[in-house]
Amino acid sequence: MGKKIELNEEFIIKEYLGGKSSLVLGKEMGVSKPTILKILKEHNVTRQRDRCKSLDIKKNGEKYIILRKCPKCGDDIKTTSKDRTIACRNYFKAIKEKCSCVKCMGESFIGNGNHFYGKTHTKETLKKISEKISKNFPKQGPVSKKEKKLLTELKKMKLNPKGSFSVGRYICDIYIKKYNLIIEFNGDYWHCNPLKYNGDYLHPHKKRSAKNIWDEDKIRVDKIKEYGYNLEVIWESELKEGYTLLNKIIKKYERKN
Repeated sequence: MGKKIELNEEFIIKEYLGGKSSLVLGKEMGVSKPTILKILKEHNVTRQRDRCKSLDIKKNGEKYIILRKCPKCGDDIKTTSKDRTIACRNYFKAIKEKCSCVKCMGESFIGNGNHFYGKTHTKETLKKISEKISKNFPKQGPVSKKEKKLLTELKKMKLNPKGSFSVGRYICDIYIKKYNLIIEFNGDYWHCNPLKYNGDYLHPHKKRSAKNIWDEDKIRVDKIKEYGYNLEVIWESELKEGYTLLNKIIKKYERKN
């Protein structure tokens, strides 16, 4: 039988109410989390339950929503989860870590404040990226709603477009056989539209600068063209005014035929 550990319950309660979790306290005291929770429940000081009651938690369908303010711009930020307790926990975690909104987080990466500032791919790196892309099949991501609408519009034109069309080792967005034409749809955020982002902007999800993303996209476009296809790129923001650009592209290839 192991030696029984003497626990200072007063100390545990004080530390817990001061912000330490039951898991951290368990590790520090050399006991399990359930042992700490048992003591806390005996003294009716389970902080998680109390702090959740202090929040204005809304339920929308299956999700619980808690609003907080961005510490930089003051805009509302939603904390959501299907589990009420998890939504509460994530809310307080975001408050503690002073997490800002996506817009402010992106702006903080612009300029010499990030470690990618002024850096671009070297010719040698671009060559390696090109070789890597050629050797590995890219993963096909989900088709966006706007891309689906683009495909629907082309179907209305009786052009029989194909979505997710394979060219060698690439998966292209749309292919129109009549014009041997591939249309790539670029989301402004994911591809860092040059009209909206500086080259030194660090993409928070891709962890690469906008300039590097543009370089990689160019490699992809050049490789596809090498297979003998025509290729046009349509940016997400170019669809806000309707399908004017799409119609211009189609008329361009109609004249060529």
